[in-house]
Amino acid sequence: MYTLRLLYPQQHLSDYCDHITHSAVTDLFVKGIHASQNSHDTIILHSAKDLTLAIAILSSNSLYSVKIVSK
Repeated sequence: MYTLRLLYPQQHLSDYCDHITHSAVTDLFVKGIHASQNSHDTIILHSAKDLTLAIAILSSNSLYSVKIVSK
């Protein structure tokens, strides 16, 4: 299991972060990457391949930055 954290600017409420994280998970699913949302800013992936692809896809979003939390 691999965990990504989406790092948002501090002024955003957790509800906002939750919606954006959910959209990120949906975007990954549409691109064939199976992921789940663990909290308002955390995404769980189950393979190293999905982790690599998810980082590449999510890194282009200007609303947050992506950090690997655990492998």
